[in-house]
Amino acid sequence: MEVTQFDKNMMTATFAEAGKHGAAKEMLKGGATGKSAPAPVKSKPYFKALLFGAVSISCYVLVFTNEKKVTDICTMGGINTIYPVLAAFFFSFIHGAFASNLLSCLGLQAKK
Repeated sequence: MEVTQFDKNMMTATFAEAGKHGAAKEMLKGGATGKSAPAPVKSKPYFKALLFGAVSISCYVLVFTNEKKVTDICTMGGINTIYPVLAAFFFSFIHGAFASNLLSCLGLQAKK
């Protein structure tokens, strides 16, 4: 986070009011620029992207090759109605993790 000139002036006033005149003068001279250290370079999650991509593809292949069995189980009623909900959560998590890691590998990050 970059410190603006207004922030710098307010910090200087705060230090001066607290009796730390030396620190306030140093801030006015430009000794404390307020710039933070550069963020550490993170390695790209190539392995995670490949892993979640492989799991995602494998799950989709398993579901579509066993379509009849999946349909029979999910339409039995009763307590078995939880299976489609759990499957939706599972696929959502796996596909979301894959997409997140893939976008990180491509260097796309959300704005903060």
